[in-house]
Amino acid sequence: MSTSEPTTSPARNHALAEALAWISKFAHAWKAIEPAPHSLSIDGFIIWGPVLYEKHRNEDPVELAARLYGQSGEYSRYLYPGRPPKSNDALPTFGSNV
Repeated sequence: MSTSEPTTSPARNHALAEALAWISKFAHAWKAIEPAPHSLSIDGFIIWGPVLYEKHRNEDPVELAARLYGQSGEYSRYLYPGRPPKSNDALPTFGSNV
């Protein structure tokens, strides 16, 4: 790397690492609760995780997963691809606490 190339700020890397760690804890807690983990696509948390982190970053991700389990709303199609949505999956797109 030459000295003229821009470098990424350590603070920015720390913030990203913190967000990814929070999302990972949430996803693994959700998976641990899931009675059929083979039907769950962890890749779905790549889409849902940042939304949750923005709204709930000050909460414990494991407790949040336990509280929200089964209420993935519009994100259920990403978490459970190929599985038809359940009635309790149909949370509003905006204005929801999810």
